[in-house]
Amino acid sequence: MENLSARMVEDAYRYLRGAKQLLRGDDLMDVAQINAALGMEILLKSFVAVPNSNLGTLWETYELDKPMIKAAYEQLKAAGNAGDRIDWHDLLMLFHAIPESIRRSVGLHRHVDEIESNRYVFTNARYRYEKNARQWYCTGLVGVLQDVIPRIVEYHKQQGSKDPFIQSFQMSAGPIVV
Repeated sequence: MENLSARMVEDAYRYLRGAKQLLRGDDLMDVAQINAALGMEILLKSFVAVPNSNLGTLWETYELDKPMIKAAYEQLKAAGNAGDRIDWHDLLMLFHAIPESIRRSVGLHRHVDEIESNRYVFTNARYRYEKNARQWYCTGLVGVLQDVIPRIVEYHKQQGSKDPFIQSFQMSAGPIVV
């Protein structure tokens, strides 16, 4: 069984739930998008994380497999699709750090365009008052998370995860309310 970062999947789900709640509020689409971007970042990083403490417990912690992420960065840079330095929040780089077979098995590959168009949301939109801050918002990453989290939970089950969150997971019903 490979390393499974169930706690990170749970955290991503919690940020998705927060984003969906924010979409029900007054003019909070920007904050919802930031929550969804953070959830997406955590979810992508869950595939390149290695347990480093409290192994096998509910409080297991992880560290990133930095060589996997650096290899993805170098791949994007060679293709002219990366900056001069690694942005550890770059969703597209994190996406490419995940082996293609896993991306396909959990359905991430179907969302590469949405991930790419929102790749810098967390770093470029969280501080609206900054000069170069992103000034438009969308719910695209909320939809991506709603689609892939159940698939990733199922993937964890297939890999033998005994984590209580994974075993008892039920996606909360209801469409995105905007």
